[in-house]
Amino acid sequence: MKRFVGFLVILLLLILAGCGSAELTPPPALSLSLLATDIAFDKERIEVTAGQPVRILLNNEGALEHDFSIMEIPHAGDVMAEEMEEEAGHDTHDMSELDVDPEVHVAAPIGSRRSVEFTPSTPGEYEFFCAVAGHKEAGMVGTLVVQAP
Repeated sequence: MKRFVGFLVILLLLILAGCGSAELTPPPALSLSLLATDIAFDKERIEVTAGQPVRILLNNEGALEHDFSIMEIPHAGDVMAEEMEEEAGHDTHDMSELDVDPEVHVAAPIGSRRSVEFTPSTPGEYEFFCAVAGHKEAGMVGTLVVQAP
């Protein structure tokens, strides 16, 4: 009888350990591509799910520098942007007259691709735009829709 009870306790612990590890595994990142041309993004609306990591690959095929920016968005963890190597003529990024830094931001020099990864945590609609001077005003904007899981 003691062996049977011991077996049940061990079995229960294994089941609980298995359930706990499943909760610790984050969902895979959703990879999305966003094309920047002069002066537009190829998508005006992007839909994602709260709690799922999102990786935006900004592909700049325009004749000007572009970026992807979201001023305020609740998120879990860090925002990880691909570092921009210093290239001839592209060592500065001319953002428009922003009072504060965007919560999510990645810049892509002419003819390059850069990525940013973040995990939105709160459902809602959040504006994304190009923060290079005059680009947002020219219509380089869109909406990131974060849906409930």
